[in-house]
Amino acid sequence: MSIWDIDNDNAIGRVYSVDTGAVVVQVHDIELLRGVQVNHLTALRSSKPGQLLIGLITKIMRKSLIGTIDDDQAEEIPEGQTIEENILRITLIGTLKEKDGSKSNVFKRTLETVPELDAHCFVLEGKNLTAFMNTISKSKKSTEQSLTLGKYTLDENAEAYLDGNKFFQRHAVIVGSTGSGKSWTVAKVIEQIAPLPNANAILFDIHGEYSSIVTEGVQHLRIAGPNEWIGREYMSRCRATGYSKVCIR
Repeated sequence: MSIWDIDNDNAIGRVYSVDTGAVVVQVHDIELLRGVQVNHLTALRSSKPGQLLIGLITKIMRKSLIGTIDDDQAEEIPEGQTIEENILRITLIGTLKEKDGSKSNVFKRTLETVPELDAHCFVLEGKNLTAFMNTISKSKKSTEQSLTLGKYTLDENAEAYLDGNKFFQRHAVIVGSTGSGKSWTVAKVIEQIAPLPNANAILFDIHGEYSSIVTEGVQHLRIAGPNEWIGREYMSRCRATGYSKVCIR
C-alpha cells in the first residue's frame, strides 16, 4: 500500500517534456505556481504501476508566447496575442516503490523509467513530505525509539522524525553556522532520549549550556575546579544510576 493517498485533482501540473534525468512540468494555475519553491520535492506518475518518480524542483519559470504571422504556432495563437506558460524544471532523483520484494514503500536512488508526457506531478508537502522523509530515514512516528527534531524549512507542516536506535548506533555530528539551531537540536534530543527505556548517555557540557535541562531521567553533575576532587563521587553517583539515563557533566 502506498504511503500516500494521491488524487490527480491535487496535481500541480502535467509533464510537458522529458529528458534523460530532467522533466519539464506545465502548471496551468498561477496560484499553485506561487506556492512552490526551488528545492521542493515532487512525485510524478511512473509508466510502471506501483512506482512514483521523485524529483527536485530546480527552476521555476514563466514564459510568454506571442503569436506572429511567421510563428509556427500562428494557427494556435492569434497574431499579437500573448499566452503565458508556467513551467517547472525538475531533476529526477529516484524511485519510490510500493513493493520491493517483501518490503513496502522502498526509495531507491535509481531510475528504471521516466514519466510519460501528460503524467501528473505532485508537490510533496505536509503529511506527504513527512511520510516520504520517514521512509528515507526508516523512521516511524509510532515507534518507541523515534525522536522528533522539528519542522522542515520547506514546509512547516511537515514533521521531521529520527530513528533513535540507528542514530545512537553510529557516529554522528551536528554542524551548522552560528544561530542555525545546533544547541536547540541537542537539547531536543536530550529531552527525548531521557525517558526512552534503553537510553544510556553522558553529555559533557563544557560551557554549561544545558544545565537547565534537569527533568526526570536527567542528572546534572558539575565539573570539578582546579582545587576540587570529585572523581570518586562522580563515578559512584553514575554507577548508582547504572548510567541508565542522561548525565550532564
